Amino acid sequence: MPLSIRIIGTISITSGMIINLMSHRKLISLKIKLNSLLLLLILFSIPSQAQDHSQLQQLLSPFSGIPHIKLAYQEKRFSIFFKQPRLYQGTIEYISPDTLIKSVETPDRKKFVLQQNTLSIYEHNIEPDDTSDPINKVSLDDYPQLKQLKTLFIALFQGDTDQLVKFYQYKIHHLANNTTRLVLKSLLNNPLIDDIPSSLSKQQIDIVFQHQRIIKILMKGLGGERSEVIFNYE
Repeated sequence: MPLSIRIIGTISITSGMIINLMSHRKLISLKIKLNSLLLLLILFSIPSQAQDHSQLQQLLSPFSGIPHIKLAYQEKRFSIFFKQPRLYQGTIEYISPDTLIKSVETPDRKKFVLQQNTLSIYEHNIEPDDTSDPINKVSLDDYPQLKQLKTLFIALFQGDTDQLVKFYQYKIHHLANNTTRLVLKSLLNNPLIDDIPSSLSKQQIDIVFQHQRIIKILMKGLGGERSEVIFNYE
């Protein structure tokens, strides 16, 4: 009988220890889960730096609300097909809400008008209006890279941060002499273009600001293709 009692007692004590140990492990596991959940809640409650566009808004704010902008430019185009860069000069004009006019004075005198979803090309001395006959007229749907560039320039000249971040990821670099460099790369999930070509997805655009002005735009493409545009405010 005493042996039986010891065995039962031993079994009871061992069972109790096992039950207590299992309960302790469950409690530890529950605490870990709660701590993990609390950490996730804290992380998601902190605003993501990627979603904070205040610096970009500050950079573009001087252009907001301006109905008409006209800038003289000089452009260098570099290509593997030319030994020397090709030089262009003329003016770029923005007319609210969605018109861009690029007038090339040298070497080929042409006027390119981007309005809504259409590119119209005119002789240089023609003032585009509803009665003007363009040399050529194409839909921007057939030229996705040009379509996105138009969207970029409209967003810049309107100071429209929301429009810009729909199509580009960006980084802002603060340099000396009150100069800022905005680096843009196309988003892969682009709402403007269904099937992004590799030439557009790998394109990088650097925009240099100084004293609340755009002074230079550098566009880098595939295979060494690039274009450098310098604006003249004099």
